[in-house]
Amino acid sequence: MTAFFSGKESLRVRGERTTFVLTLASLPLTIFVLGWVFQHQIGRQEIALLVVVAMLYVAFARGRLLGGGLRIHAGQFSQVHAVVDECARMLRMPTPHVFVRDDPFVPVVAIGIGDPYAIVISAQFVEHFRDDELRFLIGRELGHIASGHTRYTSLMSSNGRENGVLSVALGAWLRTIDYTADRVGLLCCGSLDAALRAIAVATFHTLGRKVDLHAFAEQLKELHAEPSLRLAEWTASTPYATNRIAALHRFARDPLYLAWAPRFAANAAAPQVTGAQEAGFAGFWRRAWALAIDLVVIQLLVPAVHAVKTQITKEQVAAAKAATAGNPDVPKWVADIASAKLAQPGVHTSVGLDSDQTLLFLVLVVYAIVLVALVGQTFGMMVSDLRVVAVNRPRVGLRHAIARYVLLALSFMTIFGLFSIFRRVQPYEKWSRTRLVSGSAAIR
Repeated sequence: MTAFFSGKESLRVRGERTTFVLTLASLPLTIFVLGWVFQHQIGRQEIALLVVVAMLYVAFARGRLLGGGLRIHAGQFSQVHAVVDECARMLRMPTPHVFVRDDPFVPVVAIGIGDPYAIVISAQFVEHFRDDELRFLIGRELGHIASGHTRYTSLMSSNGRENGVLSVALGAWLRTIDYTADRVGLLCCGSLDAALRAIAVATFHTLGRKVDLHAFAEQLKELHAEPSLRLAEWTASTPYATNRIAALHRFARDPLYLAWAPRFAANAAAPQVTGAQEAGFAGFWRRAWALAIDLVVIQLLVPAVHAVKTQITKEQVAAAKAATAGNPDVPKWVADIASAKLAQPGVHTSVGLDSDQTLLFLVLVVYAIVLVALVGQTFGMMVSDLRVVAVNRPRVGLRHAIARYVLLALSFMTIFGLFSIFRRVQPYEKWSRTRLVSGSAAIR
């Protein structure tokens, strides 16, 4: 898939990557300005929490789709499934999962920060698109997946709906990638007329059939004549439909389109690309990524113990003794404790709540045991598409989960675990008869 989006014949709109880098570079300033406007300081912890919550939201998306959406396959909405298969062959990529759900706002959207990806089609739109129009819309979403856009857009808005704050902060890049996706959609459907009709129906629903596309495109002249009218687009996550139509007209005449069109047509007859074989056992970096996410969750949500030092002066000691000794309402045992504690001025140490590594570790172990015993995954594993499985057992269960993490703690406390840190199967996993695997891979 990289051949489509790299090199001299890249289908990416010129400046897409530069816009992405500049958008990220200016993000701290954007966050500061937004915090000043809304009179709220946005700290690093809040940003980290938002990112983790977004990752979890995407990780839960497949469950929500399976529970509340209709999965499309060869025996269900076979016509739509055939369109997705054909477009996936054109892009030489595995066919993603396809679902239909009720969404009045977004006709088609792709989600996923890694395999398995999914394309979600609105139940309110699916029957209004002709096959060639649907091919354009499916093609552009596959373009988002193949070019890596969904790794970021899914975190921003995994249900596909527009978020005003994100549109301001990241709108320049979001609008640019839509032009790239439109190019892929046009190559998949092979018809400029079908692509324009798809945009009209996606924008105006069934009324789009009655739209004079030529007259609609002419509205762009008014926008260019008055620059202030274009300001609203800068606060949106998608470009104006009139701009998209104009860009497609230009691309249809571009030598780049003429070079790629026959290749896409040839790919349509090629064999279906299957997904890469699962590696099975999780590697070091995926384990580390899952652990990092779990640590962020624990550190942000769980307070722990720390030492508090207080300076006490002679005057404070004398005043405290006088208050307790001369007050009949103070019990004698309280006065005795106060006298003992305040016998000498100086620095006194007490215990307060903050973050301490020991308690943080204990909470992390309990958190991991409970989640793995119940669902086989921590939140970090959900985001990283990992899960814990038991050897020759249908579920991990509480006993094996406790054994797994107690043995993990012991192996690292004795430094034994450090010598096997890069192994795909850790010693504590052999002892506890559990394994950490990628996605739905089975134990080999």
